[in-house]
Order: sequence, then structure tokens, then C-alpha cells
Amino acid sequence: MRWLLVVAGLLAAGGLAQTPPPPAAQTAEQNPLRLGVQLYALGRYDAALTLFERALKENPQDPEALYWLARTQLKLGLVNPALENGKTLVARNPRYLGGYMVLSEAYVALYRQAEDRERGKGYLEQALSVLKDAERINPRYAPLHLQRGLVYALLGERDKAEASLKQALALEDTPEIRSALAELYLSMGRLDEALAQYAKALEQAPKDLDLRVRYASALLLKGKAEEAARVLEEGHRIKPLNAEGWYTLGQAYLALGRTKEAGVALENAVALAPLRFPAAYYYLGQVYLALGDYPKAKSRLTVAVRLEPKRAEYRYSLCLANEKLGDKEGARYQCQEALKLKPGYREAEEVLKRL
Repeated sequence: MRWLLVVAGLLAAGGLAQTPPPPAAQTAEQNPLRLGVQLYALGRYDAALTLFERALKENPQDPEALYWLARTQLKLGLVNPALENGKTLVARNPRYLGGYMVLSEAYVALYRQAEDRERGKGYLEQALSVLKDAERINPRYAPLHLQRGLVYALLGERDKAEASLKQALALEDTPEIRSALAELYLSMGRLDEALAQYAKALEQAPKDLDLRVRYASALLLKGKAEEAARVLEEGHRIKPLNAEGWYTLGQAYLALGRTKEAGVALENAVALAPLRFPAAYYYLGQVYLALGDYPKAKSRLTVAVRLEPKRAEYRYSLCLANEKLGDKEGARYQCQEALKLKPGYREAEEVLKRL
């Protein structure tokens, strides 16, 4: 059930609602808060942190400076300082929603750090409590319900998660909310509903490459490889694909029998992220075996086996590459190892017989 693991990762890896307050009131070009927000948007969190610390020093009572400082600390993994700043923000400014949002995210970050996830669920309950306090201030704040839905998803309470996300969507139709709903539906096995939400989200945010990759991955699960390839090809015309985009496009091309194009896409993926996708090396091995380029097949499959030595199919494919290159000893060893990992592996047994 590969998609369950993928979805769990999407829900757990930084998917909480990002809820910046209104833009800073100051407009001076060199204002540290303004510059910090710009750097934060560019992902330059270390530089942004310094500017937010400076902004807070210059104006200790500014809730926006403290808010952005806490959010940046979360991005940098400084969870405990972010938690304390979130608590301070709520205590000083009980009507400021941003404080509640960042505090709830800090509790979720503590949950993610917990070695014992069951015991760590107490942090998620604290996050829900904070969001309940925020709801008393503004019950119609859509990001609040979005974040609550994602917390419920982490707790495994999917019905409550769906209700919260639908409530958020009723208040404000955004690609973030629709994408969260899509991911939730994937985790519930409701693939068609997930695809519908992804499609609407992409209409709203056609330049969002990460959204395109998630949508294309879901299309592949549905067996719609041609549509998945189109979604990613369109995205590449807007913005160059990242490693995951190339990897997903390579899978789509393989499903369509477009072998050479699959090889190009997968090579791009491993060039951009050499260790992130062990399966990409395996797929490249299949590509080069099909194209008759056995030295390249062996090279890529060797990396796949090195990264994931307990995958029987990786070793079997390396066995084939070695056989094609006349390395009977290497072929025999890899097929024997494949059989240890997967007793009764018929294809490996057949290779051993002819060796």
C-alpha cells in the first residue's frame, strides 16, 4: 500500500496551515521586519531569523515581529524557543490569531520530535486546545479549521479531519485546503475524491509545482499515466521540474512505454537528488536493460542495490545485467542473494539454472 505511506508522509511533513498576519505596517525599504518576511518567503530562514531578532529588539511589543520570529524558529527546528515565543505572544496579545496558530504548530512540532508517538499525542491535544481558544476569537477563520483538520489527521481521527477541512473550505476556497482534503482522501482510500480535489486545487494554483507532483502521483495510482505525464510536462513549461517531479515523470513515461524519455527524466532526478530515490536507479536499470546498454544498467543497478540491499528485485535485475555482460560469477551471486531475500523467486532460479 505505497500510497498510504506517501500520504502519511505528506500529512506529517510540515503540512500545517501557514497563516501569516497582514503585511507589516512599516513600508521603509530597509525595515528589518519587511526584509525578514521577504527572505522567509524565499526560504532563507537563517538570514530571516537575524532580521526578526533585530526587529523585535527595536520594537519589543510588536506582535508581528514575535510571530515571524517564532515561525522562523519552527522552520529551523528551534522548537522550544518557538513554543515559548508562541506562549508569550498569546499572553500579551490574546486577540491576535497569529499567536494561537504558531503556538499550535509548535505543539505539533513537539509531537513530531517525540520518540514515543503515542505519548507524544498529548502535544496534539494541546494544539487542539489552543485552536479552540482561537475559535472563540474568530470562528470563521478558515486557516484555523484547516490546521485543526490536519491535527486530527495526525491523530488518526479522519472523520473529524474531513469535517474540519470541509468547514475550512466552506469559509474560504483555497488550493491549500483542497490539497489537504485530497491528501486526506488518499489516506482513506477515496482516490476519485482525492483526484477531484487535486484538479480543482491545480486550477486555482497552476504554478504550484509541488501540487502538480502530488496530483500526478495520484493519477498514476489511478492508472492514468498519460494524464500524469501531461500535468508534469505542463508544469515544466512553467517552471523547471525538481527532483521529485522528474522522478514522477519518469514513472509516468515508463508506464506509457516511452523508455528513452523515462531514462532522461530519471537521470535528471538522480542528478538533482542522488540519494533520495533509490527506486530511480532500479528503474534506470530497467530502462538500460531494455535499450541494450548493459554497462549503464549494471552501473545504475549497483547503486540501487547499495542503497537498498534487501530488495530482491533489485538484485535480480543486477543479476541479469551481469549475465548480459558475461560476468557469470557476479550474476550467480546476485541471483543467490535475491533467492535468500525471496525464497522461491522463480525468475532468479531460472537464471541460476542456465548459469
